[in-house]
Amino acid sequence: MCSQAAAAQSFPEVIELNVGGQVYFTRHSTLTGIPHTLLWKMFTSKREAVNDLAKDNKGRIFIDRDGFLFRYILDYLRDKQVVLPDHFPERGRLKREYLIFTAKDCCIFSLVNFQ
Repeated sequence: MCSQAAAAQSFPEVIELNVGGQVYFTRHSTLTGIPHTLLWKMFTSKREAVNDLAKDNKGRIFIDRDGFLFRYILDYLRDKQVVLPDHFPERGRLKREYLIFTAKDCCIFSLVNFQ
């Protein structure tokens, strides 16, 4: 069995995340939908999968990043597009979070005008 298939079997289908204090529920397939990103690596590794990841006091997988901005990262992973509110002041910070989570230099930047 390949390591990615084994990792998928060791994680639940729906994953609870605590990102910087914000709670999110999403599918394992959403987090692993773009290969070779930070989230893909976290949720497809050969280690003992879910048991090796940091957890909060409620057992949610904890990611120490900006929880407010993570919703836009999750939107992109789900829909391959991001819709930001008018006059969104956090574009620079969102760009940084995107780079951290995806380790890629395309996709969201072509969809959102980061100035």
